[in-house]
Amino acid sequence: LCLPGDEVPLQPGSLPGLGVALDADSGRAFATAAGVLRTLEEEVCVENLRKRYIPRKGDHIVGIIVSRNADFYKVEIRAPSPAFLPTLAWNGATKRNRPLLEIGMLVYARVEAAHPDLDTELSCVDPDTKKSWNTGEVLLGELKGGLSFEVALTAAQRLLAIDCFILDRLGKDFSYELCVGQNGRVWLVAPTARETVLLLQAIKRSFGMTTIQIEAMVGKMVEVFS
Repeated sequence: LCLPGDEVPLQPGSLPGLGVALDADSGRAFATAAGVLRTLEEEVCVENLRKRYIPRKGDHIVGIIVSRNADFYKVEIRAPSPAFLPTLAWNGATKRNRPLLEIGMLVYARVEAAHPDLDTELSCVDPDTKKSWNTGEVLLGELKGGLSFEVALTAAQRLLAIDCFILDRLGKDFSYELCVGQNGRVWLVAPTARETVLLLQAIKRSFGMTTIQIEAMVGKMVEVFS
C-alpha cells in the first residue's frame, strides 16, 4: 500500500506508470495517489478505483462525440474538459473526402497533444499505415455497433496487457471484438446482443477475481449458451 508522497522503488528498466511521478532532479519516483503498487509489464503503477483520466501524449482513448463544427469535433474522454479532434485528422482525409461523425458516436483516437492549460488535441491518423480512412483497414477511427462501458483506469491497463487472462479465456469460447481506451472506456461487440451483454458483465465482474474464479464463471457462461 502507498500514499501520495511515498517513495516508489523502481527496478532497472522499470518505468513510472499511473499514479507514479519521476523527480527529474533526483531520479527518484514518488506516488501521486493512494492505492496498491503493481508492476504491469514494464510499468510500476498505483492501482486504485480512480476513473478521472488525465490525458498524456501518445495515449489511445475511446471517446464520445459531443459536438461538431466545420473544423473539429468535441470529444468527451473522461477528462476534466473535452478534447478536440480536427475533421482532417484522418488518413488521407480531404475537405471533400472525410468522415462525417454524428453526436453520440464513438471514436478510437490517439492523444496528439496534451497540456494542462490547453485543450487536448486528438488524431485518428495511423502512422503505421498509408491506407485511407475509408478502406476499413485503419486501426483508428469510428467504432461502429456494439456498446461501451467504463472501468477504472487501472482495470483498463489490465485489459490492455498481452497476457490478460479474462480476455484470453473468453476468446476460447466466444467470438467478439474489443477496443480498450487508456482513459477507461471500453467498446465491445459480439454476434448477438445477448452475448455482448453477457461478455460485458463477465469482464466487469472479473476484476478482483482469481484465475480459478474466472474459469468457473466462464464455464457457467458456456453452459448457458450450450
